Amino acid sequence: MKFKFSKKFLITLICAVVAICATTGGTLAYLFAKTEEAKNSFTPVFVSCKVEEEFDGVTKSNVKVRNTGDISAYIRATTVITWTSESGSVHSRTPVEGVDYVIASGSHNWVQGSDGFYYYLYPVASGATTDLLFGSIKEASEAPEGYSLTVHIIASAIQSEPANAVSEAWGTTVQSGGAITPP
Repeated sequence: MKFKFSKKFLITLICAVVAICATTGGTLAYLFAKTEEAKNSFTPVFVSCKVEEEFDGVTKSNVKVRNTGDISAYIRATTVITWTSESGSVHSRTPVEGVDYVIASGSHNWVQGSDGFYYYLYPVASGATTDLLFGSIKEASEAPEGYSLTVHIIASAIQSEPANAVSEAWGTTVQSGGAITPP
């Protein structure tokens, strides 16, 4: 069986194909020329903190931590307490709390976790400080000869939103009111 096309049919078919191509090409050209660029701006947050304390040469007191970042953050801190010489050497004997030094507790909003860190239970707003971490820390016994008590307080901060950030990084649990439960 043989199909026979008339010239009129072929011309109509060619015109239809040309019209479809022109319409599609024109639509695509219009979309690319007229569609405005979508701009997504991303501003990263800055999370940091700073230990603030008073020191009279013998006693550290009024120890707090300031959120120096630009977002609300959870804060934790730890202490490194050693006998240190003037040259920076560390004595092999580690000072013992209650024997070699005494710590006066601060606020009940600081809780020591099983990992040794002290956790501030609530998010701290940008620019704000925590309640007292320690009221004071002072030497209670005589240091080994040539050494003195050195107390370093090291703090870290993590953004408070999303809540799973602190849970995943520090192993804490965030309660419905925003308070954390240390590990």
